[in-house]
Amino acid sequence: MYDLEKVDQTVITIDEETLLEDIDVRYSLTIPFLDRGEGLSVGIVLMNPSKANMNISDSTVNKLIKLFYEYRVNNRQIKDLTIFNVLPIYASNTKLSIKKIRNLHLANTLDEVQKRNETKIKLKMKNKSLIVLAWGKPEVNTIPNLLYYKEVLRIVNLVSTLHKDNLYVLDIENAKSTFTEHGDPRHAGRSVTLKGLNKIKASDLFGL
Repeated sequence: MYDLEKVDQTVITIDEETLLEDIDVRYSLTIPFLDRGEGLSVGIVLMNPSKANMNISDSTVNKLIKLFYEYRVNNRQIKDLTIFNVLPIYASNTKLSIKKIRNLHLANTLDEVQKRNETKIKLKMKNKSLIVLAWGKPEVNTIPNLLYYKEVLRIVNLVSTLHKDNLYVLDIENAKSTFTEHGDPRHAGRSVTLKGLNKIKASDLFGL
C-alpha cells in the first residue's frame, strides 16, 4: 500500500502495456507527493518493475518514498518521483524476469521494447532536477551479464548526456563503498537501509 500521508495516489501516473497476452511492461511510474505543487522532480533508475503500479506499492518503492519525502537539496523539497528501469518487464524476481525476456526475444519484440524504453526515459528525464542510479546487479545464473549491461549502457549514455552534473547513487547504511564490488550503483531492495544520496560523475560508473 502507498503511504497516503505522503503520496497523492489520485494523481499517480503510469506508462505500461501488456505484450504476448501475459507479459506486463512498465516504462515509468510517477509518484507525486501530497500537497507539493512546487519542488524538485527526481528520476530513479532501478533494475526492473516488481509489483508497484497505480494502486499498490512494494517494499523498494516504499523505501524510496520514505527517503525522498524528507530529502532536501539546497533546502528545496522533492515534489515527485519517476521510477524507470533498465529492463521494463514486470517480474517479482530475476529468474522470472529472464524467462519473460526470452519469450519476448522469441517473439522478435525484445529489442523493440528496449528501444521504446530508452526513448521514453530520454523524454521524461529532460524534466528531472536530479537522476538517481540504483539498478544493482542481477542474481547469479539469472539475467546474463552481456544482455544486462547492454541495456545498462543505453541508460549510461542517456544520463551522461542529459544529467552529467546531477547524477546520484543511493547512500546505503553500513555499505563499505559507494558502489558494489562489481562497480554497480547499489539497489534499494532487500534488507538495506537508505541514508541519503551520494553525488557522482558519469566517469565514476566506469571506475575512472
